[in-house]
Amino acid sequence: MAAWRQAWVGWMLGWALLGSAPALAAETKMPPGLTGDWSGVRGLLFELGVSLQVRYATELAYNARGGKGHALRQAGQFDVGLGLDTEKLFGLPGGTFKFTFTHRNGNNLGADMELGTLQLVQEVYGRGNVGRITQLWYEQLLLDGRLHWKLGRVTVGEDSADFRCDFQNLTFCGAQPGNIVGNYWFNWPVSQWGTRLRLDTLKVAYVQLAAYEINPRNLDPSFYLGRFSGATGVMLPLELGWNPKFDGQRLEGLYKLGVWYNTSNANDVLLEGVQRSGRYGAYLVVRQQLTHVRGAANEAQGLSVFVRLTHTDRDTSAVDSQYTAGLGYTGLFGRPDDDVGFALGRTHPNGRYVTSQRLKQQQDPTAPVSRSEYLGELYYSLHAMPWLVLRPNFQYIRPGADERARDAIVLGLKGALSL
Repeated sequence: MAAWRQAWVGWMLGWALLGSAPALAAETKMPPGLTGDWSGVRGLLFELGVSLQVRYATELAYNARGGKGHALRQAGQFDVGLGLDTEKLFGLPGGTFKFTFTHRNGNNLGADMELGTLQLVQEVYGRGNVGRITQLWYEQLLLDGRLHWKLGRVTVGEDSADFRCDFQNLTFCGAQPGNIVGNYWFNWPVSQWGTRLRLDTLKVAYVQLAAYEINPRNLDPSFYLGRFSGATGVMLPLELGWNPKFDGQRLEGLYKLGVWYNTSNANDVLLEGVQRSGRYGAYLVVRQQLTHVRGAANEAQGLSVFVRLTHTDRDTSAVDSQYTAGLGYTGLFGRPDDDVGFALGRTHPNGRYVTSQRLKQQQDPTAPVSRSEYLGELYYSLHAMPWLVLRPNFQYIRPGADERARDAIVLGLKGALSL
């Protein structure tokens, strides 16, 4: 039962718009949907160990300033999920199977209007318009539930450096390393063959080691079960985590420190014809609830903070670091589930890569040169119904992909509908 509930929480937090404060408690009932309980069938299946979820997420974006003109663009994702609890179904304790199909659609405002940004202003557009098998894995609990073993088609960011997508700009969404070295660290919705071992060393701490196949063919814009050739190496992330609760178990936090090594070779970003052996990086993720409203219906009501830092190697990475920090408050205007969030971020291009760009610009004056990208985003999240979240947002961006690009203002609306 514990594994089943934990799997549900990971699924719901992995993609959805569930608020800015830590929300790590277990699901004990079927999440609500627009189509209801299907005359009791949906709830019965859940109790039997079969969960079904159909969802659609959409992101509207309008550039009120910046780029080559004004335009409104929409990007979205449709996904269908199936989860199986092996204890309920077959009497095998501690087993969970998960399958998720995703299909992304729409247009990229940043590319269409040439905003010159390093990061997407609509995070859900990432990896283009294509249907994919995003999850196809089995997880088993061992050693009285202390050891978690997962194997199959997985996304790196669901286990390593994972972070919720409350904001619309990619800078603040998903596992941060995938935002800056996305040519080999594949976040949702791109999956790869992988396995992960996590050992709960204490009630509030864990150590985790994973291994993922590095295969550029996983980015092919086509539907497939999984690539069985074309691998260039293996990525090995190691993560230490701490999940404390302060003030009488009311203030929950999550602290992660991780490093990774990719055995694949890669071209040097400055020295033409030079190949480097191995790629690497490190990250820190901090999320902590700071205040709690006593007696509130929602345990997450109150103020929370997050900080994320990621650094990559300077030999092979076009972008070498990303820093973000933000605040969120849940329970505004007497609405226990509504929340507001504000974040600031910086994405920094590798100086060696910038040097190579300037050398190219000497030959072609129109060639772009990168600079640090700074931005801030503010959102308000309206939980209109248990199955509907609407999140208007405001982004102010100093673009970093082209130093000649002027500052941009993007007005957005992020929504999530569970069917």
